[in-house]
Amino acid sequence: MQRKYFIPFGEAPSQSIDYLLGIIYDARAVTLRLTEGISKEELHWQYAEGWNTVGALLSHIISCGHFFRIQFVEKRKLSNEEETTWLPGLKMGKYITELITDQPIEYYVEKMTEGTALLTKGVMQLSEKQFHERRKGYSEETGCNLAWVLYHLAEDEVHHRGQISLIRKLYKHLQPKTA
Repeated sequence: MQRKYFIPFGEAPSQSIDYLLGIIYDARAVTLRLTEGISKEELHWQYAEGWNTVGALLSHIISCGHFFRIQFVEKRKLSNEEETTWLPGLKMGKYITELITDQPIEYYVEKMTEGTALLTKGVMQLSEKQFHERRKGYSEETGCNLAWVLYHLAEDEVHHRGQISLIRKLYKHLQPKTA
C-alpha cells in the first residue's frame, strides 16, 4: 500500500469523511511499511513475559477496526462469534498468549486490508447527517460522533505503531552480533 500525499475531497458524502478516511489510509500505509518483510520470529518475539509482540499489536489494530465498525457504523453489539474473534485482540492483557501465533506477516496484512475495506464501505454508505450524529459511547455526558471514532481509530494505530517500532528495535538490539 502506497502512501497518498494528497487527500481527495468529494468522494464521500462529507468532506469530513474524506479527510478522516484519508488519515486512516495513511496511518495504515505507514504501519504496513514499518512491518513489511518482518520474519515470523520477530513478529511473535516477546521481550519479556506479558509484553506485547508485534503480532499482538497488529491483532489489536485489526480488532479495533472491526469493533469500531460494528459498534459505531453498524450500530450494533458484537455477535457471540465476533466477540470470540475480536475480544482477545481488542482487550489484549490476559489474552496476549492467545495472540502469539505462528502466522506470517501476510496474514496480518490480509486481515488489515479486509478490515479497512469493510470500514470504508460502511462509512461511505452513511449520509453526512448520520456521520455527524451523536452516538452513545466513551462519554456519558457528551457521547461521541463518528468523526471522533475515526480520529481515535487512526490515533490508536499510530500509538501502537510506535510500540511496534520500539519492539523491533529491542529485537534487533538483542540479537547475537555476527562477524
